[in-house]
Amino acid sequence: MIAQCVGIGASLITMRATMALPVSRGPASVVFLNPGESVEHDTGQHWQLVSRFMAATAKRFGMQLEVLYAERDHLLMLRQAESVAARTAAPDYVVIVNEKMAAPQMLQTLARSSAKVLLIHNDLTEAQRAQTGNERERIANWIGTVTADAGRGSFRLMDYLIRSNGSGPARVIGITGDPATPVSAERAAGVQAALARRPQDRIDQLVYGDWSFSDGRDKARVLLSRYPDANILWAANDSMTLGALSAVQERHLSTIVGGLGALPEAVASVIRGDLAAIVAGDQFIGACALVLIHDYHYGADFAQVGGPRQRLDYLKVLDSSDARRYAEIAFQGRTSPDFSRFSRVQSRRVGAYTFDLDTLLDSASKAA
Repeated sequence: MIAQCVGIGASLITMRATMALPVSRGPASVVFLNPGESVEHDTGQHWQLVSRFMAATAKRFGMQLEVLYAERDHLLMLRQAESVAARTAAPDYVVIVNEKMAAPQMLQTLARSSAKVLLIHNDLTEAQRAQTGNERERIANWIGTVTADAGRGSFRLMDYLIRSNGSGPARVIGITGDPATPVSAERAAGVQAALARRPQDRIDQLVYGDWSFSDGRDKARVLLSRYPDANILWAANDSMTLGALSAVQERHLSTIVGGLGALPEAVASVIRGDLAAIVAGDQFIGACALVLIHDYHYGADFAQVGGPRQRLDYLKVLDSSDARRYAEIAFQGRTSPDFSRFSRVQSRRVGAYTFDLDTLLDSASKAA
């Protein structure tokens, strides 16, 4: 669930006196090193949507947000980190992603800057943490990590797809992302956990993909030929899921297809009844991160409520019953969903961040 942000029992003045946080002199300036493409190509518009929802949240908070796209080129992303670290006027915060395992090098580079660094979406692997350390240790300006619980999201997806298949055994084929991306392994683990509950259910084969429509289609064609009895097909992002769906449709099969991501075209496919379900919420991770940055900037340290390594459990399965509402609010509305409602500074509630996607959508529906 996305987080209902929590208030603060003590006053901000008291909190600032007890925590080593910046005493803000104005709204935060943030640079986001976006690993994706600035113009949509075969991998879909996920990272453009992350930026879009971040921009809407930054506007509500009065933040300055600068987005630098790496165009799926991790070497360009490293050069961008170097450029930001060399700035005479450093931003207050830099948001990075562990795309293609590049985060440790970016963290080392940005350690030379006065900017605070927040890692989102892809966490460091345990092997990387063994080399780099954890938040607020050897790299003092790495203040935190914010990820969605990909394992829980894919568990919910597979649970839904198994129930959609009825009481018979589930025969599953799947396409996860590239092996160097931590979130790929997390999504696959969630699927395995859901299948492990009944001995008659199993995954026939899981293969790696490159996150693109064409690769999802081509891998699905091979898997469908190899396992003609497969009744469930899942993929780890929208582009691969839609590619896999096209392979199912060209063979006129009844295989149940679902995935993760919730890009507009995937949500539209759920509305039409072609995709069984899609997991929504990944595009909101940047907006959630800005909520934590805003609160930290004004003296409410997110580390006090869940630690510096925050894993948010808010990913939601969209089926035909709620996909249309999601599309209207997330993509067709005149304003983006309001994440500022989850700010501990603004809400003045106490407790951990509990972002809740249903609450967010309900509030947006009432405001529309």
